[in-house]
Amino acid sequence: MGTVETVLLWVAGISTGLFVIRLVLMFVGLDGADDSGALLDATDTADVISAHDAADLADFKVFTLMTFIVTFMVGGWVSLALLSMELEPWLALILGGGIGFVAAMGVSYAIYSMRKLEHDGTLREFDAKGLKGTCYVTIPEAGAGKGQVQVTINGRLFTFDAVSDGPAIASFKPVAVMERLDEKTLRVCPTE
Repeated sequence: MGTVETVLLWVAGISTGLFVIRLVLMFVGLDGADDSGALLDATDTADVISAHDAADLADFKVFTLMTFIVTFMVGGWVSLALLSMELEPWLALILGGGIGFVAAMGVSYAIYSMRKLEHDGTLREFDAKGLKGTCYVTIPEAGAGKGQVQVTINGRLFTFDAVSDGPAIASFKPVAVMERLDEKTLRVCPTE
């Protein structure tokens, strides 16, 4: 085994170990959501359809710690395989590095796609007026404080702070939403 093969074996072995550690940390949630090893964002795209797509694309990181690890891991093993087929060392290194980088882009895109599936469950935009719900925590009379209501939106049950313009509304009484005051507060009135 020559010097090139020995170096490639060490590079491929160490990067494989780092990849396994990083993968385990990612699956148990300890890898850090922002991947602070990012050096450059992939934001130069002419195919961007909307601002939302552009924001999603900005989250796709090209040069991250994981990209480098996968490039060295796959590139090292591929280069070793090419050297075992008696290919010239410089060609084996170039081909292995290229294939490693393509594999790293695939892994980066897979991680990016999985992270796109995550969300915090916050309901940001909805038309509140006219929704029906139930008083969850007694709502004091107008100007005396807040209570809480539960409202079903798109098949999901949400709890919001609520105020009333009129009399107090007891718990478990049906209510109708008159308007949304802010992200967490609704103005409601009792219904019968």
